[in-house]
Amino acid sequence: MTIVKKSLMYNHVIDKNIFPSFICSCIPDIDLEKYKDECYNIKESYPSDDISNQGGYHSPKFVGKKFEKLRDVVHYFCNDILHNKGLGLTVDNIEYWCNINKCYNYNVMHSHGRADLIGIYYVKVPPQSGEFVVLRNDGSQYCNLYENRDDMLGYTTEPEEGRLYVLPGHLWHYVTGNNSKEDRISISFNIYT
Repeated sequence: MTIVKKSLMYNHVIDKNIFPSFICSCIPDIDLEKYKDECYNIKESYPSDDISNQGGYHSPKFVGKKFEKLRDVVHYFCNDILHNKGLGLTVDNIEYWCNINKCYNYNVMHSHGRADLIGIYYVKVPPQSGEFVVLRNDGSQYCNLYENRDDMLGYTTEPEEGRLYVLPGHLWHYVTGNNSKEDRISISFNIYT
């Protein structure tokens, strides 16, 4: 039996990706060792907040002089992102904190509430210290459409030491467990427009 493939019965197809999101990153020109020392000094001076960090240290939020040069980089980089994406917004306020995750510590899935953008700067990333995972949160996980396409449901990256990542604040995300004997250190930002 011969099967004859019939030609398609339509034309003028338009295929658009809608509701795109983004993750932007850069490498700030700052002294990593200075920021690593400052994170450990903060840990010695302030108790840990129980937010998303499981087993590790999560400092209180700061808006003042801590991490001043990095805060300025975040401010300018986020304004460039907002401008380049044609969003007509500028950064109004930034709050930030540090995280220190020892072996087997991790960050649970969470979002940052009202924050328009979030930033994560990786101060120290030993080998095998976990992956940064961003998930879609639009209900796509409740249907079969992307059942065989993990790339359509989440984005996973191994963080790079010294790199700042910026993404929309509403996106759910988490960091997998640190399987290194060394600490993973990051500084996180809530950016408001």
